[in-house]
Amino acid sequence: MRKEYWLWLMLSTPVWAVQERDPFQQPLVASCVSPAVSPANWQLKGTIGEPGLRHGWLITSQGQWLRLQPQQTLLDGLWQVVQIQARQLEFSEVGTERVCPPATGNIVLTLGKP
Repeated sequence: MRKEYWLWLMLSTPVWAVQERDPFQQPLVASCVSPAVSPANWQLKGTIGEPGLRHGWLITSQGQWLRLQPQQTLLDGLWQVVQIQARQLEFSEVGTERVCPPATGNIVLTLGKP
């Protein structure tokens, strides 16, 4: 037999070592809780740049100014800037656990609309 095969056998977990789930216990389910904070109430105040690289300027509901760029994450990594167009900025909820679907759809902020 080849060396790689023996190495794989020695380092892999034996089939008999895998623990079965107890059928009398509740299954482990991830807690899919909707985040309490979102950029839904923020206001887009402007965008700058070329179609390939734009930055968006917006103000949060607490009055804080932010300069955002595409693919940037915010609010503890729960939201990501998907795209910035001439008069529009789109956010997407980033799921930290693959088990839970996003709680909301994408949020789109349009210039001049609260």
